[in-house]
Amino acid sequence: MKVVYSQKSAFEIIQLAITGKLNSDPIGQRPPTSQGYSKSEEIIKSLLSGVGVGMVTLRDISEDEEMQKIYPGVHYLVIDGGHRIRALVKFYQNKFAVNKKKFKELNVDLNNFDVALDITTCTSQEAIEKFRNLNQTTPVNPMEMLMCDDQSEICRAVRSLTRYYAEYKNEAHELFETAFDKHGVEKSKFFDMAPNHRRKWDEYVFLALIKSHGGGNVSAGIPTFYDAVDQEYKGNNIVTKTVLKNVERFLDDAAGFAYERKPYKLNTDIFAAFQLVWFALYEKNKNFKIDDFNRFYEGFMSCYSLLTGNVDTTYNNKTIKYGGETHMIKEFVRKNITNFSNGDLQKEVAKLFYIELGDDPEAYGVIFRDTKRSLTTSEREEKLALQGFKCAIDGEPLRLEDSVWGHDTAWAQGGELMDGAVIRKTHNRDMGTTTLDEYRLILEMRKSKK
Repeated sequence: MKVVYSQKSAFEIIQLAITGKLNSDPIGQRPPTSQGYSKSEEIIKSLLSGVGVGMVTLRDISEDEEMQKIYPGVHYLVIDGGHRIRALVKFYQNKFAVNKKKFKELNVDLNNFDVALDITTCTSQEAIEKFRNLNQTTPVNPMEMLMCDDQSEICRAVRSLTRYYAEYKNEAHELFETAFDKHGVEKSKFFDMAPNHRRKWDEYVFLALIKSHGGGNVSAGIPTFYDAVDQEYKGNNIVTKTVLKNVERFLDDAAGFAYERKPYKLNTDIFAAFQLVWFALYEKNKNFKIDDFNRFYEGFMSCYSLLTGNVDTTYNNKTIKYGGETHMIKEFVRKNITNFSNGDLQKEVAKLFYIELGDDPEAYGVIFRDTKRSLTTSEREEKLALQGFKCAIDGEPLRLEDSVWGHDTAWAQGGELMDGAVIRKTHNRDMGTTTLDEYRLILEMRKSKK
């Protein structure tokens, strides 16, 4: 690690940022901790008063071949001080006013105001450690500390779902969509919080990743996230195609639930309860499907209101025994919905939701599907032989290579694997989600019209 202390004028810093030679918002930078320009105004006031903006720490990557692949043409990455640099640029671009005047209205030469710089040439891991050491005494939370790691594949997978990064050329999941209001403030489409405030969205995705890998409501607190990254560097990466596919499935369903709740947005507790119930369903059936989001929303919110709300008194005096102690059910649920680090308690709360939801998943819009979707070729051959090598739909001779296994009720609709017969491929394509009997009737009706 090589460190050089120097200074540049505020104008030089701004020009480096505008030309792209200085990246003030690299991959590992934490999102803004506040919305609007109030904090930026205070930064500029401090600069113009002669107090300064404090030391800005940069990483020099101009000669780093690997980093140039990610940030082509960039000379410096911000390690600490990104908000200050962005405030300088926005002020110069007349995005906000200081003391009711924008830059163009002030007779100010930014060449006359210097910014102290720590310019460090180092590895990515050294930059991560430097960021964490610099922020030991500042209010940086554990998720922000973790997500400053721009080398971890797990962190990349998480980031790629919550926000667009030019370096990744990714597309954020629709659950984390944002839009700018008339004042230029970025707002979340589905959450009642600032976009990824204090890395909360990253925490939600990390949570889903750990629970998907674990097969349900396993312990998934922030220490578990750190351990997953440590294990990755030791060669044990839990991010697989299957896990990522399931995480996206969870986020798809969360978005479906959020659409159903509009115009109201998701708060921390409701989202926490949703993920708890979702992964409890996943424990029961890895291929479950929320088939009717309106019914699911109504069933879920009914349970949530009974177990946590203030209006209904059904559970006000009811207790539960856990860990050798007696707890009031509502207090127990409210406290442990967000207790992600304790999988046993999450499972216990999920049981209470299940009691209210009832034994029939279809009643609240959920379908449980067979783990196995179709028969093997040899199994299908046996079934076809028992059918006399004839199609179960039209009764005509059928060769194995022209056949498929047809579910009586479509697999996507919860049909059981063995509830079906061997049929001609063309029939399977045409019958859609109809049952075998319904499709036979359709064929008979077509014949009668000829």
